[in-house]
Amino acid sequence: MAQLTTQSDRVQLEKLCTSIRGKLQFMDYLVRAAVADVDRFDNENDPGTRIFLRQLIEMHSSNLAVECENMRLVGELCHSLESAVHEEPSIYQASGDAA
Repeated sequence: MAQLTTQSDRVQLEKLCTSIRGKLQFMDYLVRAAVADVDRFDNENDPGTRIFLRQLIEMHSSNLAVECENMRLVGELCHSLESAVHEEPSIYQASGDAA
């Protein structure tokens, strides 16, 4: 029964890792897009295009702020990792050595 729980925990941990990787990749895209659009905004002379670029930058910024709030998954991953380590008896502690 303990092995099923461990396997279930590992599957859940893998899902969390995949989700975090995806969010980090999306955040990377948002940062790169915002920086590129700021460069385009600085070099643009047409007022209409500048308005469009400003709106794009604001959209990237807003999406990035939402994604940062969603990074609570990183905290959940850390908690899961700590739980996994603390659930396993340490061979060093069993033999009396300080861990």
